[in-house]
Amino acid sequence: MTSPTGNSSISFPSQADLFYYCTTSSTSQENLDIHYAPPSRSSLKIGVVILGQVQLLDLAALDLLAMISKSRISKCNPTAAALDQAVDEIDIRYVSMTGEGSFPVTAGSRMPVTNSFTNAPQFDILLIPGTSILTNLPPPASSFLTSQCLNTNLLAIMTISSGIAHLVQAGSLHGTRVAAPRSLLPCLQHRFPETEWQYAPWARHGKVWSCNSPVSGLDMVVEWMREYFWDRQEALACVVGVAGVGSLYEYSHCDY
Repeated sequence: MTSPTGNSSISFPSQADLFYYCTTSSTSQENLDIHYAPPSRSSLKIGVVILGQVQLLDLAALDLLAMISKSRISKCNPTAAALDQAVDEIDIRYVSMTGEGSFPVTAGSRMPVTNSFTNAPQFDILLIPGTSILTNLPPPASSFLTSQCLNTNLLAIMTISSGIAHLVQAGSLHGTRVAAPRSLLPCLQHRFPETEWQYAPWARHGKVWSCNSPVSGLDMVVEWMREYFWDRQEALACVVGVAGVGSLYEYSHCDY
């Protein structure tokens, strides 16, 4: 074979092309056309919707997302490659009706609110944790969720446990497959029959990711991170390793 020179017509696939070809499970011509994900963003803005007292465990998924930032991963004894691949900045905002004060979290703690539904920016990721008491969604919150969902730059909207009961009230889940706590499914199916309720630990439909419990939420977020941060594998491996997510059955255990 002669070496390509000058005006050679030979072209080679990019790294992203190769990644897609090696990971797609379909051999149809339609799916073998290049539709790979773009590089992940170097900074992310995450909005957490506060509609009442939040279960502390629901915020574990948020903490997992934050761990891939340089400021967090640098404290986890990362490899040079993992630190280099970490996200430059992750800006987390807590959004409530008033945008002032703090909100209650279970286990007797409180966290500060940063924005209201009217002055919050557009987010890359929206996370809706569950609340202790399910109430009707206030109009400002509904308008906020609708606006965020219509944002073409939104990467994902994630609900943890009963958080899906808030999102569905915004009217944007018609025909969408979602998961919810098993105890709430009969009521939600009756009230919102146009939504495709799943008896599953977690579900994703387009940009909507939902789970039935905080524990399932960790698996869900890890899957989203594996998909989105395809170009930051060293950093992601560090995060998953430190968090211990998915490693529950990697070690033998003894019962005494």
